[in-house]
Amino acid sequence: MVVNRGERKHGIVRRLSMTAPNGKKVTVPFKNAEGMEFAGYVIERKITDAVFFNAVKTEPNITVIENFPVYSVTKDATGAVDGVDGTASGSDEKKCFKSRVVVGADGAASAVSRSLGLPNQPLGHVFSAVRCYYEGVIGLSEEIELYFIDSVLPGYLWVFPMGGNRANVGIGILSSDLAARKKHPNVIMAEAIKAHPALAERFKGAHIEGRISGWAIPNGSYIKKCYGEGWVLVGDSASLVDPFSGEGVGNALMSGKLAAQAIGKALSQQQGDGPLPAESLADYSKSIDESIRPEIVDSYRLQRLTRIRFLLNLFIGKAADKPEIRQVFVDMMRSDKAKKTVRSPLFYLKLLLS
Repeated sequence: MVVNRGERKHGIVRRLSMTAPNGKKVTVPFKNAEGMEFAGYVIERKITDAVFFNAVKTEPNITVIENFPVYSVTKDATGAVDGVDGTASGSDEKKCFKSRVVVGADGAASAVSRSLGLPNQPLGHVFSAVRCYYEGVIGLSEEIELYFIDSVLPGYLWVFPMGGNRANVGIGILSSDLAARKKHPNVIMAEAIKAHPALAERFKGAHIEGRISGWAIPNGSYIKKCYGEGWVLVGDSASLVDPFSGEGVGNALMSGKLAAQAIGKALSQQQGDGPLPAESLADYSKSIDESIRPEIVDSYRLQRLTRIRFLLNLFIGKAADKPEIRQVFVDMMRSDKAKKTVRSPLFYLKLLLS
């Protein structure tokens, strides 16, 4: 199904399918989103970003400055962050903006994080991902497709329906694994699509629109310092991406909300106009640990399990054949609490014996 809201053309999703290395496939339904008859949308990121950005522009107490790349934070005599430096695009004019707190919401390659001197993310906790849009894909439905196949393992390939015969297609592989393979992810993706029996015929007449994009995804399996003297980090800059799915928008939005709450509380308690002390922002980190971190921990366990071919074949195969195992799968997709199932050795024993 394709939905068109003016120029916001997109597909909808109701289900998730996972294909194991041995070809077994399980399909599970998503829970419908509140107030909708389906789970959600598949929409281009540039459109989603525009929705958020245009909403910000309507806020009366926010001044938006565009085309102004920030290249570093500034610090006062005590070493606390008290603002940012930058240069307007197309100009040599440098400007400095002062603030009681700087929020680094500038993504995986965060200039704020770099200028703070925070350590680089280990490659074992970073996904290298590539993505493109294909037109003319056969057999798309209201279903997100994940392929754990030999030519991509220990990563995965995804196919997301964009409406009609158009799809968002990509792969995600840990950067440490990619370095060992010595093959460009574009090549890995193209070879997987051409060779896999469930994909080859469907993509035979398809073509790529535009170019293939690539980026690094900082997984939340690496715990990164997210606050300090006069600063906080949110979203990808704080390394809060789900280690299993690679999804980061939800955690980015939640961390932004939690940061705003912590900053608001700190401003109400700290008089003056100097940088907010680190201890006044500590509630932000505590909130992350309570509301986001537990799901990340369980997702990381799932990610580690997908590296084991035997377990992938066992789990997906059993879920495809047995309704009671499939229900466990459904529960895990719907509930963070159910994801804790993977912690128990009894779960794997039941899989083997079922």
